[in-house]
Amino acid sequence: MEASKVIPRERLPVLQQIYDTLCLYLGFYDDEKHLVRQMLDGDFIKPFFKEYRHDYLEVALELEDVDCNELFRWCRSANTFVSPKYTSSTAPNKEGWTILDHAARFVVRTLCFSWGNNGEWTRGKFDPDDDPELETDKEFHQVWAILRYLQAEWEAVNMEEWEGSNLSEGFMAMLTGRL
Repeated sequence: MEASKVIPRERLPVLQQIYDTLCLYLGFYDDEKHLVRQMLDGDFIKPFFKEYRHDYLEVALELEDVDCNELFRWCRSANTFVSPKYTSSTAPNKEGWTILDHAARFVVRTLCFSWGNNGEWTRGKFDPDDDPELETDKEFHQVWAILRYLQAEWEAVNMEEWEGSNLSEGFMAMLTGRL
């Protein structure tokens, strides 16, 4: 989110509901919710969302939501966790990229950076076929949920027409199905 823009007051209650749901999904409760904001603004997420914002949100003619399960399947089939266009710290040419490409790069870079730097997520690899504890799924879904929240926050600030109540209901349904 750009520092010079502010979330319109009438949109704050809906964003708060979404934020509270995100906190719960991430395992942070009432007295710990401030830690989620610190995480969102920290080195393990902020630079990757900045790239997503710059390369997708600020240039797309029409913004799309990315379905978590679709993204998970796509990342798996496209081997995004070993592909340099998603893992490299150097931004690739993104001409012709879809929402799946942009979202995959955010998730892959966030998780890989965390794995390599003692971050919030510690599994260390994306290997859903060899993961009896389902840590791969959990970490992937949590980072996707963060992306979805940050996009909602950006949209609340920057979109003239914003359907917050639909977004809040959809976000709650998506996340409670994964709790």
